[in-house]
Parts: sequence; structure tokens; C-alpha cells
Amino acid sequence: MSELINYYLKRFLFNADDTSFERLEEKKKSILLNLFFFLFFPAIGIFIGMNIYKHDLGTALFNAVCLIVAVFTFWLLRKKKKLLTASILFVGIIFIISSFFFLTGGSNRSGIAFALMLPLPVILILGKERGFMALLAFFIVNTAIYAAFNEASWCPNYSESMLFRLSIVFLFIATIAFANEFIFELLYSRLEKMSISLRTSQERYKNLAVNREKFLSIISHDLSDHIGSFMAISSLLNDQYDELSNEDKQKLISHMAGVSKNNYKLLHDLLKWSTVQMDHIPYAPVAFKLEKIYREVIELFNPLIEEKKLSVFLKMRSNSELYADYHMASAILRNLVSNAIKFSHPGGEIRISAKEKDDKMQISVSDKGVGMNDASLLRFNSSLSFSNPGTMQEPGSGIGLILTKEFVHKNEGEIVIESAPNKGTKVSFTLPLVD
Repeated sequence: MSELINYYLKRFLFNADDTSFERLEEKKKSILLNLFFFLFFPAIGIFIGMNIYKHDLGTALFNAVCLIVAVFTFWLLRKKKKLLTASILFVGIIFIISSFFFLTGGSNRSGIAFALMLPLPVILILGKERGFMALLAFFIVNTAIYAAFNEASWCPNYSESMLFRLSIVFLFIATIAFANEFIFELLYSRLEKMSISLRTSQERYKNLAVNREKFLSIISHDLSDHIGSFMAISSLLNDQYDELSNEDKQKLISHMAGVSKNNYKLLHDLLKWSTVQMDHIPYAPVAFKLEKIYREVIELFNPLIEEKKLSVFLKMRSNSELYADYHMASAILRNLVSNAIKFSHPGGEIRISAKEKDDKMQISVSDKGVGMNDASLLRFNSSLSFSNPGTMQEPGSGIGLILTKEFVHKNEGEIVIESAPNKGTKVSFTLPLVD
């Protein structure tokens, strides 16, 4: 018998279409409403049958109207997914029926038992606060009506002892409903914390997998190419040393020195990037002016700027202070200016601009150099490494833009890149302003 009851209870509970609702509380209300409706329909059907059998046509008509409204409410829930409207209507129906049974006694003065069950659907569906207000309204309205019409023929003359017992039972059922809601909210808050923790862990593992792919991409492409180039030059120098002229030897040695420096830079950037991924680089925001970093960066790259005869322009529409990690902000501008120099044609120009945008400063570095194709833009947006030689065959580490992107996000900023082949590149990023 218990297995049969469990079977039908599961059918009632899980027959609700809770997939249409996102929040757990909405799913709970959907399932409970579905269950209450399946309990309500046979109960009100039995009442109508009893009313007709006892020739209480007035009560039968009242119950029939409530049944029609309940069917409409059920349709709103199941077909239209109007959870809030269905909840209010259903509670309203139960409210009216309970008031009717309390004030009239129902058929043969026995319907009062139905009114005592009111706290369950009211609190479980509306929640503790709304449920309490609804029950308080029910108590005040019915007390006032009973006090005004208790001498009428249709109103049962409850004794004080009877009213006291009814109040105790009503309060007991309300307490159970309140306790159920309290326990649900407690469990829900714990479940929500667990869910947040699981989502955080899932996101962390996902990032680890993505970062592993980035790392392998850098190792397999950039570092292997650089080491392979160094190995090829050193092998040529070793195998044909006596056959090469001093000028060729000097060129090969210079080339080896350049490749070695680039390999060191790549390894240094890889180490810095992996440190960022493990959150070992401290984030220490301070207030500073962008102009200070600009002067340091231009001074650093001044020899390269003069070598390519480039013009660098700074356009500041705001002199407000930034609030970010100074070393990260310096590295961001350093990488972007380095790329702009690398891919600018001799005699070209580089523009650095800054303007306030909401509570952040938007900084842009643009050039009119070789630009980037769609494949390179896709790799940047996917945070994958890529490296192309500059206009004077300057090598790159392949990870500079990845580090730049990581540092911008670390400082709660955003970065956008616009580029087209042979038209140049513009990289814009934001950093927070001092409040």
C-alpha cells in the first residue's frame, strides 16, 4: 500500500513542468501548486457530490464556481506558465472557500475542517512574509464578519471553547507550514552556496584546461620555432666554420645573439604569465597619472622610435588619476607601444589617446602599420599566442598580447582590438579611475 502511495505521490510531485522556471524557489512553488491542484480537484468534486446529495444546491453552486476558476488557474500554470498569477488565484480560491466554510459551517456544519488547512497552501506557496499577511487578513476579515453576523441563521453559533480549539489547530498547522518554509530557505541558502562553490570550481578547472592549451600552443609553436632557429644557425656555424667568411660568421653570431635574446624574453614572458595564472603576482592598486607611465615607456623605446623615424603623439582628454596596479598598467602600455613600433612602417606615426568613460579611463594605442588579418584577430580574442615579424623583421615572443589581456582583466578593465591588413591597428583598454 505504501509503495502505491509513494508511486502516485511521485507522479503528482514530478508531473509539474518545473523546467520552465530557473530559480529553485519557483520550481518548488510549481511542484507544490501542481500537487495542491491534484488534491483540490477530487476534494472539491466530493464536496459538490455531497452538496447535491444533501440538496444543498447553493453550496454546490458555490463549489462549482470555485472549481471552474481553479481549472482556469491550473490552465494558466500548465499552459501559460504564469506562476505568480496562478499562485495568487489559487490562494484566493482557498481563501474564499475557507471563509465560506468557516462562516457557514459548510454542508451539515462539517466544512470547518477545510478552513483549518488554509495555512498550508498559503504559506508554502506565498512564502513566510506574504503568507503571514494573507493569514492575518483572513483572521481579521472572518473575525469581523463572524462578530457582525453570528446571530444570523446561516452563521454557525460557535462556542468559545470551540473557537479556542479551532484557533489552536489553525495555529498549529500554520506553525508547521512556517517551519517547513524556514527549513527550506535554510537548505536553499546552503545549496546555493554549494552551487556557487561548484560553479567557481568548474570555472577554475575550465580555465586551467584553456590555459594548458595556451601553454602547449606557445611551447609547440613559438618556443620550438625559436629554439629550432637557434639550433639551425649554431649547426651551420659548427659544420661550416672554416668555409665561412668572417663577415658571414659575424652575421650568424649576431643572428644567434638576437635569437637568444628573443628566447630569453619568451621564457621570461611565459614565467610571468604562468605566475599570473597562479595568482602569485600581487595586485596592488594605487593612484597615479597616465602621463607618468607614458613618459617612462617613450623613454624606454626612444632608440627604436628614432631608428624607424616614427612620430608619437599623445592626446589626453582627461588628466584624472587612475586606480590600478602601477606595474601591470606599465606593462600593458609597454607591450602595446612595443607592438605599434614593431609593426609601423619607417616614417609612420603612433597615437596614444586617453579619455574618461563612465568611471574608467579608456586608453588607446593606434598605428598605421601592417595591421592584422582575421585569423590573428581570432587568435587574440581566443587568447591564443601568435607572433609575426615586424616591418624590419623584428621577432616577437608570441605572448605579449596575452599578458596584456590578462593584466587588463586583472585590473577590472576591458580590452578591444580593431585592425585591418595594411591599414593599421588600434587597441583600446580601460582602467578604473580614482573614486
